[in-house]
Amino acid sequence: MSPLISQLLPSIAALSDTDKLKLVQLVLAQLLQEDKIEETEAQQCTPPFNPRDFFGVTHQPKQVIDDFLAKA
Repeated sequence: MSPLISQLLPSIAALSDTDKLKLVQLVLAQLLQEDKIEETEAQQCTPPFNPRDFFGVTHQPKQVIDDFLAKA
């Protein structure tokens, strides 16, 4: 850990939870700006769960899994 961060930690620890969250938001905003990352890329969502992909041809049918769990 760099000496500068070690010097900042006591001040950060003294902040309220709300102020700590604001600090995190400010740091993240600065990183986004410095790295020229668009906010939409940083906030990309994962695609919604599709059970057809999960219980596809190469996977066991859901009923087989349910039967196995019921026996366990």
